[in-house]
Amino acid sequence: MFKKPVKIKSNSQVKGSDRKNVKERLLKAFPNLTEADVENLLPKKEIIAVIKLTTAANDIVQVYTVQKRPIAFDVRGTLFPTIYLLWKFHDLVPVYTTHSQVLSYLSSGADLMLPGVITPPATSGLSKYGNLPEGTMACVNTTDNKAAIAVGVTAQSSADMLSSGGKELGASKESPSNEEVPKVPNNDPCDDANNEGNSEESKEESPVCTTEEMDDLLNHSFFVTIKYSKTLTLPILTSNFYKLQMMPVCPEGKSLDIKKSSFKKLKPFLDSLSKEGLITIKEAKKGVESITAINKDHPRFAEFYLEPSLRPRKDEEEGACAPLTSVTESYIITPNVLPIFAETGLNKGDTVQMTQIRQHVVEYVKKNNCQNDENKRLVKPKDALIKICKTENLITWEEVMEKVCEAMKSCYKVTSGNEELVNKGKVSPITLTVSQRSGNKKVTLVDNLELFGIRIADFAKECQHGVAASTSISKPLGKKCDQLLVQGNQVLFVHNLLTEKYKIPAKYIKGLENAPKKKK
Repeated sequence: MFKKPVKIKSNSQVKGSDRKNVKERLLKAFPNLTEADVENLLPKKEIIAVIKLTTAANDIVQVYTVQKRPIAFDVRGTLFPTIYLLWKFHDLVPVYTTHSQVLSYLSSGADLMLPGVITPPATSGLSKYGNLPEGTMACVNTTDNKAAIAVGVTAQSSADMLSSGGKELGASKESPSNEEVPKVPNNDPCDDANNEGNSEESKEESPVCTTEEMDDLLNHSFFVTIKYSKTLTLPILTSNFYKLQMMPVCPEGKSLDIKKSSFKKLKPFLDSLSKEGLITIKEAKKGVESITAINKDHPRFAEFYLEPSLRPRKDEEEGACAPLTSVTESYIITPNVLPIFAETGLNKGDTVQMTQIRQHVVEYVKKNNCQNDENKRLVKPKDALIKICKTENLITWEEVMEKVCEAMKSCYKVTSGNEELVNKGKVSPITLTVSQRSGNKKVTLVDNLELFGIRIADFAKECQHGVAASTSISKPLGKKCDQLLVQGNQVLFVHNLLTEKYKIPAKYIKGLENAPKKKK
């Protein structure tokens, strides 16, 4: 399961109210554990964290950690012990023993085959493969080390193993065998996610370059970016310039690696170009630099040329104008107002806009002679209007329209391109709020994006790249829509992204006043 790199989706602390649930799950999953064992394993003063991972096969795995050490992981609702936990409690699950030479195969991701399982001698009277049903949790150790090296489930029952003659699959691994053994490289799932770029697969794909070749590749990608990029906007953070601009324009079949160049880091490379006068770099705050200008009159800029077929092109989706998002406030016809719309062919549950309501009410009033002859601004309710307006006295046209709208249900329709979304109730605007967290840190909270047909995961990624800040998505209690959290006060960026790219009318976005004030 963990042979290929995994991605960390979230890392959160288990609340005090949920600690009891974790303890109960451990006791239920591993009957050999006592309550005292669990108390020692999860000390009251120690933080329990749960890390949510996504494997290469798109399986969701939850890893429970104490003191940053994984103790158990949940796969498809089943709680497995980690190797660390099995080192502390050896009898949690049945054990299969194999030769130490098999460890290298298990470390490469292979499952344990029956020919590699060491069985007791026939004279011992013990069952050859135990007495386990298929899918039973088990671990693996070696002849020279009783400590577990892998955890998984039996691929078949003990009886089937025996009838197969010991020539088929014995156990399917769920945990990485090479993550826990001191003699081989650490391959902890949490470390895989942090070092995804260092996986063996990526090393095999990247061609070996000399220092001089990598320097030339860096310069090539730099000039392609500043001269031909269709998405470059200034100012831009130096880190974003490298990751989002230079790396995508690297020639096919090659990959940029600043560490393999003579510069070793991005700052010396960009500083050398700044000294040449090609770019202007300014420090926004300590440790954060941005490229603010490009010198297009520089000889090297003018000399650089790339064939049109090799130049970066803006994707059709990005290049095309984003469809205009329109919000139409409407009303749903209810039984009380149906007589007003009956002759127009509309039925209960149909939606009508304010202009249509006004038109149909005027027609109904004139047809039923409800308008006052002496004062045309007044209406004398009759029939259905009496029930709607709840009076038989003269009232103004404005009051009639108000009462009719109150008797109907509010709704609004969001149209963007070919997509159309109808929501009941009054329009809930997208709200931008700034919250202060521990350590005087500020975060921007964005609500109601989904009501306007915005895919919140895609929007979060755009914010992450646009402001170089981490984002997270959660569903607050009492709210229907997910909430987006962006690190820092990013109200202005989010507002501009909504109005300029997603074409959301500004009147449906609240909270721009929370944007940071410009320093005088």
